[in-house]
Amino acid sequence: DIYSRCGPLESVQLFNLRPDLDPGRLSKKQMKNRRRKHIMNGASSASAVDNYAQQRNTRPRTPVYGMITFKTAKGYKLATSPEMSIFGCVIRRHPVMSIKPQKLTTLYVENIPPNLFSMEVEYKLAKFLQPHHIHVSLDGMRGVGRGFDERRYYFANGINAKEKYQEFSEPASCELKFEDFNTAMAAYQLIKEEGANDEEENANGNIVDFLGNGCQLHWFRTPADGMQFWTRERTF
Repeated sequence: DIYSRCGPLESVQLFNLRPDLDPGRLSKKQMKNRRRKHIMNGASSASAVDNYAQQRNTRPRTPVYGMITFKTAKGYKLATSPEMSIFGCVIRRHPVMSIKPQKLTTLYVENIPPNLFSMEVEYKLAKFLQPHHIHVSLDGMRGVGRGFDERRYYFANGINAKEKYQEFSEPASCELKFEDFNTAMAAYQLIKEEGANDEEENANGNIVDFLGNGCQLHWFRTPADGMQFWTRERTF
């Protein structure tokens, strides 16, 4: 309703939802108990209170995000105005900010199956993106190096050891960087069409099987505390 006031909407898409983990709306008593639990968790009550206060003073980000398309340029301009991009608005007690598409030039591949080397990930992406004149560069790989002794490998292979080590690492996630939003969107649509699993996508959002079962493609990295939001263990 809030964004429809900016102008007529053509489409609204929500991503990274986990309805299978959502316990439903919490009662006031349940919310109070969960806040108390957050305060009590920690090495000491003092440090726990400090951590809780820090969380309250920072702007959290949930794993859920959306993409809105307007029918008119006027609606888009109002929705991406400085007021909406800097200060944002509140939807169901959740702070929401608008982000212009020009800033979205990176795709995030998450839940990459194990035993898949980074060079294999890059090859599989290039296999069906390069025929469409789209070239990608991998960055921000996480969960690398399973099964390797990094220090021994560096010592044995000399100056270029880091590059070689990265090629044979097993990333759990990585970033796909593009020159602009249009190229990123084209790659996103191609990957979705190539490996979308419609049944799982409807339940879990953005699941693609081009790298293996359970792999996900997102416009934003899932925060480390995403599970706490899905299960409503963490509230605003």
